[in-house]
Amino acid sequence: MLNKGDCVVYGSHGLCKVRDILVPPFLERGKEKLYYLMVSVTDINGSLYVPVEGAEDKMREVIGADDAEGLIDELDGLEIVELPIGKKAEGVILELIKKNITSDMMRLVKTLRRIKAVREMEGKKFASMDEKYLGIAEKLLYNELAYSLDSDPTIVKDRILDELSQLPLETA
Repeated sequence: MLNKGDCVVYGSHGLCKVRDILVPPFLERGKEKLYYLMVSVTDINGSLYVPVEGAEDKMREVIGADDAEGLIDELDGLEIVELPIGKKAEGVILELIKKNITSDMMRLVKTLRRIKAVREMEGKKFASMDEKYLGIAEKLLYNELAYSLDSDPTIVKDRILDELSQLPLETA
């Protein structure tokens, strides 16, 4: 069971802090059970009630600082995500975002950033759907890594983008 003040990753909601453990007022009498009152670290107005029972299946611990550093350092060795062409890619991307596993988020960001760079080199536009999901994946990834590294998400983003800019683009 989590404690007040614990920080976890709660699916696609990302980094959340346990503000309280309580029986919410919206439950019917006789059906009371404990809930975590979780607040988003990135959106202080965003709060969630998560039943304590079964919560472990929907959340995970925040990646440790050493693992975060290792993930960034090994960025060039991470495989890209194999995405289907067109609209079918959306399902694959959504599944990765829903699970929100740090290494998969890094792979997704690497993949979408690579696609964006190739499209720009070819003088083509980056699909708005891809742009939307890149923004979501980056927000989830950079906030978690920044928390782990006791840094700022902007600094983490700049560092990762710098690493990505040094990688070769394969257009084939």
